[in-house]
Amino acid sequence: MKTNDNGCSTCEQENENYTTFRPVHRPNQTYYQYDYRHTDGELFSTVAPTLGECRSRRDKWLDKRNKMYKLFIGFRKLGEFDSILEAKHFADNSGLTGVFSLRGENYSDSWYATKKM
Repeated sequence: MKTNDNGCSTCEQENENYTTFRPVHRPNQTYYQYDYRHTDGELFSTVAPTLGECRSRRDKWLDKRNKMYKLFIGFRKLGEFDSILEAKHFADNSGLTGVFSLRGENYSDSWYATKKM
């Protein structure tokens, strides 16, 4: 497992790193410390008794990410939402003005919100 001086994973995008260890309280059991860095740079990290379980958790995380919608105003990320409607309600109630962008798997929308009277 490669880490920097601060102990953060140096896993490159679209790659996985893992290492095994034995906890002091369970010296007979081996665990995997697993890291995966997504193409957008976000890091997924988990610990599990098998490498297969680590990869299964990663796949579930990737599936969930693909179903999420990311809301931005300008370049500032406001949040991630499970549905388009939920994201648009959040934007409408935020009181912010400017260009909103909503991005998801095979989905893209942008609109300009002005100050409400």
